Amino acid sequence: MTGEITEYIVAEGGRGGLGNASLASANRKAPGFALLGEEGDQREIILELKVLADVGLVGFPSAGKSSLIAAISRAKPKIADYPFTTLVPNLGVVTAGDFTYTVADVPGLIEGASLGKGLGFDFLRHIERCQAIVHVIDCATYEPGRDPVTDLEIIEAELAAHGGLEDRPRMVALNKVDIPDAAELAEMTRDDIAAKGYQVFEISTKTSVGLKALVSAMAKLVQERRELAAQVEKPRVVLRPKPVGRKTGDEFTIKKQGDGAGGFLWRVRGAKPERWIKQTDFGNAEAVGYLADRLNRLGVEAKLLELGAVAGDAVAIGAGDAVIFDFAPQIETGAEILARRGEDERLITQRPAVGRRKEMDAAYHAAKQVDMALAGYESETEPEEINSDFDD
Repeated sequence: MTGEITEYIVAEGGRGGLGNASLASANRKAPGFALLGEEGDQREIILELKVLADVGLVGFPSAGKSSLIAAISRAKPKIADYPFTTLVPNLGVVTAGDFTYTVADVPGLIEGASLGKGLGFDFLRHIERCQAIVHVIDCATYEPGRDPVTDLEIIEAELAAHGGLEDRPRMVALNKVDIPDAAELAEMTRDDIAAKGYQVFEISTKTSVGLKALVSAMAKLVQERRELAAQVEKPRVVLRPKPVGRKTGDEFTIKKQGDGAGGFLWRVRGAKPERWIKQTDFGNAEAVGYLADRLNRLGVEAKLLELGAVAGDAVAIGAGDAVIFDFAPQIETGAEILARRGEDERLITQRPAVGRRKEMDAAYHAAKQVDMALAGYESETEPEEINSDFDD
């Protein structure tokens, strides 16, 4: 996100539900249910800030980057004589005549930063959005194996390994020339660095030597970059929203999969079926019947039959926490719903225990009639049917 009013949706809210008045139709005149609202997205988001500055100061720890930004701007970064004093970027606003630009002092770099060593990632991510890079090189270090040319090569190698910074113009500031040995070393290596194509400035943040020339050169470089960026035509953003309410091909898919217990199930995937499942109150029989009507109109039942599904097969709609139910084809759709509110007579089935009890009662009364006939008694009235509508 780099624009001034750039927006990005990281977590969408769920669709709202519908009251029963919105679900009334010629077949269902007084619905006894409502469609539930959907849950919104829940995510853990990590926002990573990348400093946006015109010039980025890079270099080894304790090279004097924070001292430089403090000397040329009103920024007040933490300055100390130990490595990694800077742990977060510091921004400074620099004025050169009537031209103003920003400079970023970012955490120090060591060899292997592109692989995450030291504060490598913290350093490199902030350089990505800078328009120009200034190498701040410590000419007064006494660490073995360190010299301005070697330091420059190591830093450039890390920038190249990170990638994406090849087009950024560079400058080199040989710092701490107020120290005699450092000034001598800077004079010895200046031509070698310039031969590599860099503008080289000998500076001292303590005595302000060379700072005016460096500030002017950075201003000129930033101005050129801004003019170049203004000439580049920005790509036109074309919005192509997805059509709503229009079929865009297959609205669902069905696959036969193992259920993990030696059996199988038919898995239905699709935006509409999965959304309808979330909207359904499965504690309301009429709502379940409404769901069956919607799935049938979408063609889910016909597709299941086409693929070979039979009554009683397990059907799962969705992934992960999918709703699983037994396939019961040929439920009548389109007929007027005459049941009480909250019920659907198409889904009313007799429980097995009730059926067994009725069969046992019928057999008992039939046997009793036979016994009475054999005993010479004639039943004056038909035996009263006993309603045993309860479970064993």
